[in-house]
Amino acid sequence: MKNEWKERLDRIREKLWFLRLDEDLDLDGEIQIEEASLPSGGSDSADLPGGGLRETLARSRRWLFRKRVLAALLIIGIAGGFIVYNSTHEFQDYVVTSSIKNEVSAGTRYEAVGKNLYRYNTDGISCVTRDNEIKWSITYNMQAPIADICGDTMVVAEQQGNQVFVVDKDGLVGSFETLLPILKVRVSRQGVVAVVLQENDITWVNLYQPDGTSIVNDKTTMSDSGYPVDIDVSPDGQKLAVSYLKTDKGVISSEIVFYHFGSAGQSQDDHVVGSESFEEVVMPEVYFISNSRAVAVSDRGFVVYRGAEAPKRTASVEFDEEILSCFHNEDRIGFLFKGSTEEYRYRMELYNYSGSRKASRDIDAEYEKIKMQNGQILMYSDAGCDIYTSSGRKRFSTAYEKEITDIFYFSEFRRYLIVTRDSFDKIRIS
Repeated sequence: MKNEWKERLDRIREKLWFLRLDEDLDLDGEIQIEEASLPSGGSDSADLPGGGLRETLARSRRWLFRKRVLAALLIIGIAGGFIVYNSTHEFQDYVVTSSIKNEVSAGTRYEAVGKNLYRYNTDGISCVTRDNEIKWSITYNMQAPIADICGDTMVVAEQQGNQVFVVDKDGLVGSFETLLPILKVRVSRQGVVAVVLQENDITWVNLYQPDGTSIVNDKTTMSDSGYPVDIDVSPDGQKLAVSYLKTDKGVISSEIVFYHFGSAGQSQDDHVVGSESFEEVVMPEVYFISNSRAVAVSDRGFVVYRGAEAPKRTASVEFDEEILSCFHNEDRIGFLFKGSTEEYRYRMELYNYSGSRKASRDIDAEYEKIKMQNGQILMYSDAGCDIYTSSGRKRFSTAYEKEITDIFYFSEFRRYLIVTRDSFDKIRIS
């Protein structure tokens, strides 16, 4: 969103180029040249209409400057009005500007990376442009592929299987096989892979290099550490966050544990540099938003941790009502709750990572999936989509003519990419 506003301001500055009084438009120089050609005596110039040529030239300069100022104000007013209209108007219509054939198998999924897409399914993974042109492709055979992405690095693994593939924008980075069935997988920007493995009543949380070289192996049991509900690895690949679920005499609790595999964790037992327990709370999601900040999402709210070496709690928010959905990006985290009236099905609340609520909106939308991308909230089902800004204002809502698989926003002016089972549709809302 910041880049979009910067581009708009740059365009306005280009339109106001004529206000620059530089060496290419030196009015004072022109006046001085004209004045130098005037006679030095006073009688000839005094007899000129309007008080003389010097005064006439001065009036012309003032008139030209005022004209330019008025033109600049007019352009600023028009541009400002257009920006306000574009930012506050709720669009209802769309035009399909292009539709490109897309032949893929059922269950194909997509992840945005830069201006391209990673496309993966049971047969392989490929990188395609928004025009569905293949940049590279890797084949495999997986029954149930799962994936994670960090920057332009992505890992695809076979859930309940053993295969792991790591790719980036240039293609394959590395691949390997695990000895135990895979439950969860995460990846860092450098390609370090975190994997949860299952061995009967024992689970392992292991870290690997992209080629399969083992970095660390952590054995866990329900009676000891608990069950690893979710994990994430920091973008630099040095820190690991794990959400453990424990039970004791029928009472559940959660513990968030931070591991550091750099110098900060060398002197700590099992590389643990921080932890926090929560009674009668389930923490189903934990994720890093930077190398020094992590977020744990509970069934009641969220907690933010900060620290390059030993993360500490810096903010927390707790709700009294049931959370229906959670979505987030690097700047915001949002929640959907059940609406309080028949007119609105949901209430959307948006927070920053300091714990401050930035918006609360009653909304009426049908959705199966929700995500935040480039400052916009994309809610969609196979029949249509609803799009909101990061402040919670509805921007666009429509039913769609074909079955939607996914939708992407690449910060292009009023333009979106809708992926269907058989096409890549670029639309412009109006």
